[in-house]
Amino acid sequence: MKTRLDTLLYDAVLAYCIDKTLRGYDQAIEYGRISGFFTVDNQLTPRGRDFAQTLTDSN
Repeated sequence: MKTRLDTLLYDAVLAYCIDKTLRGYDQAIEYGRISGFFTVDNQLTPRGRDFAQTLTDSN
């Protein structure tokens, strides 16, 4: 169950970053790192996790 939630949160932030960059995965990940949402290993940071919660709660 936790893995499913983690995937949902990751996908929410990634979709947000793709919408912001309008360029695709690599640019979205870079934007997410600069914004503090992803680590260098492409994992959600605590900030990214909190942001994902707000994204998923509003849907």
